[in-house]
Amino acid sequence: MRFIRFIFTMVGLWTCALALLALVLDGVRSIAANEVVMKSLGATWFEIDNASLNLAQAVIQRNVHPFLWDPVMQWILMMPAWLVAALVGLFFIWLGRKRRPKVIRV
Repeated sequence: MRFIRFIFTMVGLWTCALALLALVLDGVRSIAANEVVMKSLGATWFEIDNASLNLAQAVIQRNVHPFLWDPVMQWILMMPAWLVAALVGLFFIWLGRKRRPKVIRV
């Protein structure tokens, strides 16, 4: 059980580090452009590997449900990459936390 909590925590910390990196890159782009620039998760994913993005769309639409791709995943893909990565990282850190024992009060 400790090993699984450790893995969740490490994945969460690495994902939060990627979120910080994406935030710094957005800051650099904003300074260079003299306006606020935030790259979306979809644009970042498309630049890294567009084939896997197309594959994810096909798998979700055909095997899960088309409704999940059209409003839900498109909304997530339009969000800033650093925000999505930070939320996912914090979720994994939360999963890896040590739970307090429940105290029964009489």
